[in-house]
Amino acid sequence: MGQSSLSDRVQVLRDEVLDTAERGDRDPPGTEIFDALIRALATTESGAGIDLNLRDAVARRLAWGDTEEVVLGDAGEVFTRLMKAIGRAFRDPEEQMAVTEAAADVITTASRIVALAALGRAGRDRSARTREELAQRRLHDALAEQKATLARLQQEVRDSGL
Repeated sequence: MGQSSLSDRVQVLRDEVLDTAERGDRDPPGTEIFDALIRALATTESGAGIDLNLRDAVARRLAWGDTEEVVLGDAGEVFTRLMKAIGRAFRDPEEQMAVTEAAADVITTASRIVALAALGRAGRDRSARTREELAQRRLHDALAEQKATLARLQQEVRDSGL
């Protein structure tokens, strides 16, 4: 069987792998992982590079509030259900290996995307924390200066006898 027909045959497993019976048909978690797998299986070139659709989908989930842990958890669940489904659906070990390898590549790519996003967020968080610490230090210094000025003015008022 060719790669194209393999991707078509894996596409048939979509509802089972995405657990749509349990979760409903509307954008189940991990859809981006499954779609990237289908694209990877349909691609005949080896090492086609980063799947930009996968990167955009993961970035969108993170932007809408899903945590890195949730995105990776969904990817792991999709992978686990996929491995069970291909064990039943494909009898040829070569086909099972081809799907497993493509799925591992997709999961690895998704993990890398999530890790890079987490590193970027951590850098931004650290910068924001540093800015906040500097602002707090400036505020503390300004308050100390005002306190010293008030103490000096009070002393001047007492000394002048007003």
